[in-house]
Amino acid sequence: MTRGIVVCPQPRAADVGRDVLAKGGTAFDAAIAAAFAQMITDPFMCGIGGMGTLQYFRAGDGAHGMIDFHTRAGSKVAPDMWQGQGTGRSDISGYSLFDDYRSELGYTAIMTPGTVAGFAEAHRTLCSRPLSELLEPAIRIARDGYPLPHHVRDFWTRTPMLGVPDGMTRLKTSKACADIYLTSDGDFWKVGDIIRNPDYADTLETISREGADSFYTGTIAERIAADFAANGAYVTAADLAAYRTRPGQPLLGSYRGFTVASNPPPGSGAVLIQMLQILEHFDLGALHHGSAEHIDLVARAMGFTHDDRERWLADPEFVDVPTDALLSPARAAEHAERIKAGERAPQRDDAPYSSTTHLSVYDEDGNAVSVTHTLGTGCGVVTPGLGFVWNNSMKLADPRPGRVNSFAPGKARTTGMVPTLLLKDGKVRMVVGALGGSVIISAVLQTILNIVDFAMSPVEAVTLPRIHHEGGAIHAEARVQESVVRDLEAMGHQVDHSPISFNPVMARSHVIWIDDEGRWRGGADPRSGA
Repeated sequence: MTRGIVVCPQPRAADVGRDVLAKGGTAFDAAIAAAFAQMITDPFMCGIGGMGTLQYFRAGDGAHGMIDFHTRAGSKVAPDMWQGQGTGRSDISGYSLFDDYRSELGYTAIMTPGTVAGFAEAHRTLCSRPLSELLEPAIRIARDGYPLPHHVRDFWTRTPMLGVPDGMTRLKTSKACADIYLTSDGDFWKVGDIIRNPDYADTLETISREGADSFYTGTIAERIAADFAANGAYVTAADLAAYRTRPGQPLLGSYRGFTVASNPPPGSGAVLIQMLQILEHFDLGALHHGSAEHIDLVARAMGFTHDDRERWLADPEFVDVPTDALLSPARAAEHAERIKAGERAPQRDDAPYSSTTHLSVYDEDGNAVSVTHTLGTGCGVVTPGLGFVWNNSMKLADPRPGRVNSFAPGKARTTGMVPTLLLKDGKVRMVVGALGGSVIISAVLQTILNIVDFAMSPVEAVTLPRIHHEGGAIHAEARVQESVVRDLEAMGHQVDHSPISFNPVMARSHVIWIDDEGRWRGGADPRSGA
């Protein structure tokens, strides 16, 4: 009997979540088990060396909250330590660039990780099954092996953007990483080759037996701290011991009669909600989907909101983020009037890049989880004997002092992650999120619009051609019609028309929709190529 639904990019992880539901587990149990399976089968997008943000709704008592577990800069960083030493920022996603890749690869790229603490907090707060039971599938997959997915090899072998290292350089950053993810001949594994990672299995077994404390203050932490101290990391044993999650409430907005709940800063929930509240001033459903008029409106709403994001979004423990202003109907109305007057956001040079992963889960009792978690793109460091890749969150902090995202000990960097729920009459109606850098926001936005304004099925909503805009060019997939591109250019837009029909850099949205009769359906983005 079907007891719920799990939607994510990794089919084997979805199978793990489904099995937990079939055995009587809740959406929360399924989410924990599936998330750890994602970490094994998609090891450069997510893992226990990373970070994330989780939104939950518990139907029995209406409990609704967030568990944020962002990475934080180590205590050895200083705001001016890299000032003037970089070569700029990447055209795509604004990564800081250095000739020696210090913010992208190696120990200097690592921030204090939150993933183990975050999922442990979710387990303690929400779950009904023992942690050891929920980690067992991931442990088994790591130990027995799994066929290398196409999208993992594609990440390793694709041509990188200017200033970013290629996959071979990334995998060879540490010997322990190369020993796992390269063949004995030093080549990439082929799609379908069986990848085994017994060290990762051992690490997860220790966590399942000793709890999250083993990672932050116990036996695992001792090995991490020694490795970091010997190799120039900015994260110390004290940073690990001091790490705490940020439980709290989601930000709330509204759209077409739905309550929209998404994550607080340094996540981008306020940005998504602002986009929706701007577009509520327009009758999108009366337009032809994919027309120049439709794309023009959506793109300009994206552009104005990303301008606000660039100026104000940061870690609220270090910067006064005007969240109430970003969410205010007055701010949305102001932007809507500017759109009606024909204005556009200031020009910026940026675009999406694929990283991160997402998981949406819903069960028959009405419980829901939307969780996005990530390594960035993985710094290529594996602590010997532990098996997992570390995050490279430092590349998304600003090496210039005096900026909202400048380095500071203990400070989290901003993220495009937006795990989101739509609710009506006290019940969850949509569970949605995406993976793919700053373009996550665009993917989730268009998924919501496609279902709410255009009455699409979840599969249609995540499959139709997609755009992304942050104030520079409109990035459009190949399936956006050439005639529409010409019309947009005639309106004054610059359009970057991709030759790829299902372009993975357009982010990958994963959604569950619950209709008026309580029936649920899911849509997994075909751009994942999993």
